[in-house]
Amino acid sequence: MPGRASSPGLVAAALGGGAAPFLVLCLALAPTLARSTEPPVQGNGASACRGVIDAVRSAAVFDVRLRLPIRARGRCDRVEGRFEGTPWACTVTVALDTADLHFDGPPWMDRLTRSPAFLDAEAHPRLRFEADPFPASRLNDGGPLRGRLRLRGIERPVDFTLLPRACHPAGTLACPLRVHGEIPRRDFGMTAYRATVRDLVAVEFAIVLEDAPR
Repeated sequence: MPGRASSPGLVAAALGGGAAPFLVLCLALAPTLARSTEPPVQGNGASACRGVIDAVRSAAVFDVRLRLPIRARGRCDRVEGRFEGTPWACTVTVALDTADLHFDGPPWMDRLTRSPAFLDAEAHPRLRFEADPFPASRLNDGGPLRGRLRLRGIERPVDFTLLPRACHPAGTLACPLRVHGEIPRRDFGMTAYRATVRDLVAVEFAIVLEDAPR
């Protein structure tokens, strides 16, 4: 009947001879061969690059380097975001409220870091980082994590580093993801107190997914 696809048996009958069995075998194996050429999909939620960040169990730490013998470490105990994409093009978005950032040390340090001279938390309450696509295998193995950071209403490209997963077996949901980097504060308009505060601010995120065992 016109328009009807030929079955392997009809093709074999039409050709006849020794070539027919070989052709029938090729037609039978074609779907299996096609599937074998597809890249393997990686296993768990982190490797597959899907998941919501557990805001309560994740945290961010900021180290402001002073030219004085005073420790200036800030911590935010609520970090939001999600992983999206495929094993070959994974992205992650991380966000936090600058008002939730608290610094060790004297009370004036807390007030100073939220002031317009630094984070300007009242006018710009959100810090947001969005990563460029990267292979999901990097979540276990570590490697560069490039993206764009929005801070104080200013958006700039930044280079962070995903640290290799330290717990075993690597890649399980219970294993936190750790991201480390340094932010030049002058790139985000924080140019005050240059005589007492160094330019680079160290940042570290510890990220746990919502489905991770407690």
